[in-house]
This record gives sequence, structure tokens and C-alpha cells, in this order.
Amino acid sequence: MPSKLFSPSELVELYPKVKSYGWTPTKIGIFFRAGLLNGFISGKENKALILEESFIDLMNYFNITSEKRRL
Repeated sequence: MPSKLFSPSELVELYPKVKSYGWTPTKIGIFFRAGLLNGFISGKENKALILEESFIDLMNYFNITSEKRRL
């Protein structure tokens, strides 16, 4: 099943746990523009649309890295 596209704001709504990471829609947009997330920029609005699967991958990476720092 192909991954769905969401705006950074929609991702924060779908995954409210990321607020505890300090992630905001603006920060997620920065992650996207830095190449940490896959998706594309929507034409007229110049708005990031991010693949949900890549967002989940980044959350998992964040969790693993955070856990290793605690050891």
C-alpha cells in the first residue's frame, strides 16, 4: 500500500506524541527541507507534502537514538 502525503501540521495532528519531542509543524518542514523526510513541495502554496512512511521512519530513528543516549 503506498504511503500517504500529509502537511507538517497534519502529521502533528496524526502523531501528537511528536510534540513531546519538541517537534512543531515548522520544525518538521525544516526536517523536510534538510532532506530527512521524503515528499514534495506543492506548487502554488509552496507547501511541503511529506510521505507518512518517511515520517514514521524518522520518528523510529529519533526513538532509537534517544534511547542509546540514555544508556
